[in-house]
Amino acid sequence: DFSTYAPVERAVIDGRMLLWVALAKGFEIKAAAVTALEQTEWRTVCVIVACGGKDMADWIGLLDRIENFARVEKCSAVRIIGREGWQRMLPTYRPKRVVLEKEL
Repeated sequence: DFSTYAPVERAVIDGRMLLWVALAKGFEIKAAAVTALEQTEWRTVCVIVACGGKDMADWIGLLDRIENFARVEKCSAVRIIGREGWQRMLPTYRPKRVVLEKEL
């Protein structure tokens, strides 16, 4: 269950998930995200299991880097599990059941 902090932290430390950090000048942390590659029955998807920060307009464009990583890893989509508010910020993503997903 990755709905709480401890399992996500353990997965990052163990190398099963990746931690992405957006830094401002002076190395101030503006945002952080955690991704996991998940194999479904028919494809691999890159799931953003956690993401948060401040001044979103300054770092939301960095999502392209996660999408590029997912392509290199042969993922067919990036999936975001989060609040409905993400849908407003990510117009190229479409809701799929209770998650947002962008085909790569």
